[in-house]
Amino acid sequence: MQTCPRVRQILTGTFNTAHLHLLAFDTLTHTLTLTSSISNAQGPHQYLALGASPPIGQQNFEAGPRMKTVYATTWAQPPSLSAWAITDLDEDAGSSIEHSKKVDLKWLSTVNITATSSYVHVQPPPYESITAPSYGLPPGQPQYLYSAGGPTGELHLIDQQTGAIVSGKRQEFIFLRDSGEGALANADKTRKALRYGAHNIDISVDQLAFVADLGRNAILTYRRDPSDGTLTFLTETASPREGDGPRHVVPSPDGRWVFSVTEHTSFVDVFEVSDKISGTLIYRASLDILPEGSDRSTFRGDTVRLSPSGRAILASTRGKTPATKGWISAWDLARLEDDLLRRTGRDPKVSVLLSRWRTPTSGGKANAIEWAPRYAALSTSPATSKEDTRPDDDWAVLTDDAEGYVLVLRWNGRDLEEVARTKLPGKGVPALGEGEEEGASHAIWLS
Repeated sequence: MQTCPRVRQILTGTFNTAHLHLLAFDTLTHTLTLTSSISNAQGPHQYLALGASPPIGQQNFEAGPRMKTVYATTWAQPPSLSAWAITDLDEDAGSSIEHSKKVDLKWLSTVNITATSSYVHVQPPPYESITAPSYGLPPGQPQYLYSAGGPTGELHLIDQQTGAIVSGKRQEFIFLRDSGEGALANADKTRKALRYGAHNIDISVDQLAFVADLGRNAILTYRRDPSDGTLTFLTETASPREGDGPRHVVPSPDGRWVFSVTEHTSFVDVFEVSDKISGTLIYRASLDILPEGSDRSTFRGDTVRLSPSGRAILASTRGKTPATKGWISAWDLARLEDDLLRRTGRDPKVSVLLSRWRTPTSGGKANAIEWAPRYAALSTSPATSKEDTRPDDDWAVLTDDAEGYVLVLRWNGRDLEEVARTKLPGKGVPALGEGEEEGASHAIWLS
């Protein structure tokens, strides 16, 4: 079993440069340091995902050390996905900020896709977790890379030896209501389509894949075939309000619940999976990210995540202008579930709020949160419980596109607090995206 390093490694993309940035967070001194920048990294990158593989030539996933790979979307043209090997991420790199400076990225492959993607998802996941990226599924050597964005999504194979994305798509998913070839030919396939098309894809322990589609105002559910990774469409579930715009949809680790954050209304809608064969979802409740009395039209919902223990749900929203700061709200999942199971109908006014935390800025196009792995949970056995019984004491990374900050937050099971921040060093490139400052987009923990 891997030991938790003192210094944790983070990778962030940006919305308005081609760069990727490596950072190191010292868990004892609460220092966050930019250690390396990869220029001309085929960005801007809206989303990153981690994969773990055995070293080249080594077939046994159980044996270590494991090679890690990052998969990235891009706003650049033509639409593509890229793979990057993480080098020198060893025990020594976790001992100090200075030693972390040797960690680097090496380009592996790039594959063209039909439409600009906003999300990538790796199967099997790189490590076991109750929240992203595993949602209770057992980890393993990555085989499949799923992407979604705008009118289409794709399935690509991953090279078992190198972690590179294999050229040539295994399957394409068309999210347009009119799925004919003519409709796709005329559809917008640039990053603009992400505002009114599909936005994410995540997979549950029951092999159900969920896609949030802003334009259809719905959640699309697919059945995944674990033997070859392919998806079969099952059903479409409408969001409970007109104009919600579901942005991110994630499953609970027991597969019973699905949580959807809405971009246009800043709610987290709770659905119950009533039939795991048909993928039928029943709307049960809505959780309000915003404080009472807020002007809903001045915010945009962003990310939803379970806490690493599985005892809470957290979601973020962004201010539409720099004058409006964003929010991250947290709710008690156990109380919510108990309340819903006692009721037979819908209860859209469930109140199980734990806390709300005001983000330092509007967040710009970001305000995305991701949890650091819990090292004691990095086992090879599948998750069997919806809850991790250890106390809540976790790190999260928050990205800020408005002023270019990357922040580390501490979560104690009820409240968030900022413990560290650093500003990205560059300036925005007008040809690549809006904003004078280099705006952090999405960040993930590499260790």
